[in-house]
Amino acid sequence: MTKLITKYNWTSVGLFVGVIIVAHLFTTNPYDWKTNTISELASQHYQYRWIMKIGFILFGGILLFGITNKLINGNGNVLTELPVLIYGLAILISGLYSTKPIVDGIEYAELESKIHSYAAQIAGMTFSGGLLIYGFTETNTNLKIIHFVTFAFVVGCSALFGIMDSHVGIIQRVMYVGSFVWLTLFYNQINEASGQSSSPS
Repeated sequence: MTKLITKYNWTSVGLFVGVIIVAHLFTTNPYDWKTNTISELASQHYQYRWIMKIGFILFGGILLFGITNKLINGNGNVLTELPVLIYGLAILISGLYSTKPIVDGIEYAELESKIHSYAAQIAGMTFSGGLLIYGFTETNTNLKIIHFVTFAFVVGCSALFGIMDSHVGIIQRVMYVGSFVWLTLFYNQINEASGQSSSPS
């Protein structure tokens, strides 16, 4: 159990990816993974939206709990952890509120859709901001390059959303893969390094 808490980034990503896969197994027309986003798997009036909603809530909640626990125990840097913490909170909120239906012409809760949209935007901005902070504060040259390259990758994918509407689903999934690689491998590496440097010799 302790391992799951300390490796909260792996736990959150692993569960989230698992839920995404399950949610895709239940997709029905007119959902198309190439043109529809992950958020639309939890859209209003969608029969199986609860699956993806659970995924968002678990992903964001575990990140939020893990980082808060680490900061309370004095094992983290507030400057570098805060953006990822806010990212987790925003993802959690996006799971509580669903985006509009993928089918046009259906009545839906506009406020709920707006809250989801704002939460998703905040998540994207704080994650990108966190990458920049890590890039500027990192002393290891290789890791510094990885942080900046990941930042450019995420921003580049986000920019493509408005350009390639017909492939937004593919673009988002590619961006998710890149973000998850950073969150599990390099963010984790930072945490371990910080823990080692703060431990008594």
